[in-house]
Amino acid sequence: KEPLYFQKKKEKFETDVFPVNDFPRKGEDASSIYTTDRRRLRVATGNNLLYAFKRCHDYIHANQGGSKEQIFWEFLKILFAKIEDETQNGRPKFAIRNAEERNESSGRKGVKDRIETLFREVKQRREYAGLFDDQAPGILFNPETVSYIVSQLEKYDFIHSSVDVKGVAYETIVGPTLEGTKGEFFTPRNVVKMTVKMLDPEPGARIYDPACGTGGFIVIAFNYISVKLRQKHKASWANPNKPKEAEEKALFEEIHAVGKNIFGTDFNSNLVKAAQMNMIMNNDGRGGLFALNSLKPVNRWPKEAQEKIQLGSMDFVMTNPPFGAKIKIDSAEILEQYDLAHAWSKTSDGKWQMEANLKNAMEPEVLFVERCVSFLKPGTGQLGIVLPDSILSNPGYAYVRYWILQNCQVLASVDLPVETFLPRTGTQTSVLILRRKSEQEKLMESMSGEMKPYKIFMANVKKVGKDRRGNIIYKKDERGREIVNRSLYKTFAESTILDFLPTVETTGRIVDDELPKVAAEYLKHEEELKDE
Repeated sequence: KEPLYFQKKKEKFETDVFPVNDFPRKGEDASSIYTTDRRRLRVATGNNLLYAFKRCHDYIHANQGGSKEQIFWEFLKILFAKIEDETQNGRPKFAIRNAEERNESSGRKGVKDRIETLFREVKQRREYAGLFDDQAPGILFNPETVSYIVSQLEKYDFIHSSVDVKGVAYETIVGPTLEGTKGEFFTPRNVVKMTVKMLDPEPGARIYDPACGTGGFIVIAFNYISVKLRQKHKASWANPNKPKEAEEKALFEEIHAVGKNIFGTDFNSNLVKAAQMNMIMNNDGRGGLFALNSLKPVNRWPKEAQEKIQLGSMDFVMTNPPFGAKIKIDSAEILEQYDLAHAWSKTSDGKWQMEANLKNAMEPEVLFVERCVSFLKPGTGQLGIVLPDSILSNPGYAYVRYWILQNCQVLASVDLPVETFLPRTGTQTSVLILRRKSEQEKLMESMSGEMKPYKIFMANVKKVGKDRRGNIIYKKDERGREIVNRSLYKTFAESTILDFLPTVETTGRIVDDELPKVAAEYLKHEEELKDE
């Protein structure tokens, strides 16, 4: 259920009732419901931005029309106009200033004119160059639609709202438009958070996603490291709640440097643009994102991408590659690079050996395993990858598992339930955490003829916070009643990605999700191994 706000205005002979954007806050008069002061902007929390995006989406489809892609890009134009407005001083342009701008055609035209002005300023920014080049030069939505969108979004402070709140809202408009055409399905945020927390990247780490989609992994990784930096800096501030200008500047310089070490590529140029916009919305640049096929030989990549993303140079690779029976890679130029694209045969001692001949075609997820490992620093680099369970269990992929064990140490295997990607796809998946072995390690194992035994963290997840239809499921007591604990919401609301707690709604209902516990148990397991 969504709240609707109306104002009743009594005239001499009649009473007028018309929609408005909000209620006045305590101690304010009716004029305060219009955004005329930047100090009234509020940080988005919970699902309020998500619901605002959904209201906009529904309104556009009911009143404007157009293709899904056209609606998506036009909405993003207005979104970027909002972000641009927040970087400026003075009276907000992204605002409904009075009842006429909300309800009358002349007022709505004035709103659209201001948004058009903001969007022209967006296009002039060097950091946004090329993002909207293949779109219409202006905003195509009619004034009524623009006015409605502004009324829903004007009160929020986008720049200072959390990555999570903006990310969930952003995915609601990206998903229906760009997902699933070539096997790419967006990774659920709880899976991304679990993977990032298990990898636990530190400031200075070089991070890469070779199938970045809309940027889920790289945005969460950026946020994870940024929070670490913020906590480190706050500990040295004279007033942790109110840093001095110089203190805040030093923090943001370090956070900006984090973005320069995060990279992503995807062959779908629309997804890369969406990822670039995702990074910009989350206060980072987009210089490390490229539209290219990461399975191709690196020396065939654009020069700028080659300079930034080199084989053997990454501390962490994290990804959910495209997979599915219908997509195959059959280009000889691509296949000839990979051991796993060759035929393999089993030897008399039960091992596997690579043959000279190439296979005619390969599933991309198999090639991505080898490609990801090749980008890791030998000896230290770690990979977090979502893979279909067929690779981990089917007899036909035994040679792939052999290759993984020869080239990597398996740190963790997390078996995800079928609900994870439903209702979009029912593929059963797991998350693997691997460390690339050094050449010396591989040489010593080859000479000894055996691998040194080691412990592997394994988890079999039953619940990921939703059912097969995608509906949220909540924790229940032994009598089947939903557990409600409102005091937990404050703890959840004040937590960060470093904590990665199960989601608690404002009502006190707790989402039944085991992935936060898996991440915590894995880090505990790693600490115990260090003490052995």
